[in-house]
Amino acid sequence: MFRTARETLRNSLSRMRNRQFLDATMAATALVSTADGDVTFSELSALDNVLDSIQDLQIYDPHVAADIYRDFADAIAENPEQGRDTALAAASKIAGDHNAAELVILVAIAISKADGKLSAQESDVIQELCELLGVRIPKDSEIPR
Repeated sequence: MFRTARETLRNSLSRMRNRQFLDATMAATALVSTADGDVTFSELSALDNVLDSIQDLQIYDPHVAADIYRDFADAIAENPEQGRDTALAAASKIAGDHNAAELVILVAIAISKADGKLSAQESDVIQELCELLGVRIPKDSEIPR
């Protein structure tokens, strides 16, 4: 009984600690996937793969993460300026955590490359996220610097 309670508490604490990371990741992916005005199935599929493969995100129900992504993407579609500002504000909350910020950038790059092409708009968003989060674009990313 105590072991179960302890595990429940540990999971709850982990969720609270990683919620900003989840929000930042979903905000960044929404910014990238909507950048060129065409959210593709391959981008959404890549997002599913990200949710399955990043340990810090596996503590969340993938439907919750997808709902957060959809909220950001819908907000951007409905009111581009305000939606972008909201997404950028969510992403900026992890700016002090260099490892988390780098991972968010890598996820954004993966989403941008999912459909086989990197648009200029997607590249611009990734560069903007890098500046916001205080990280550099990885050298092997094939993203113009």
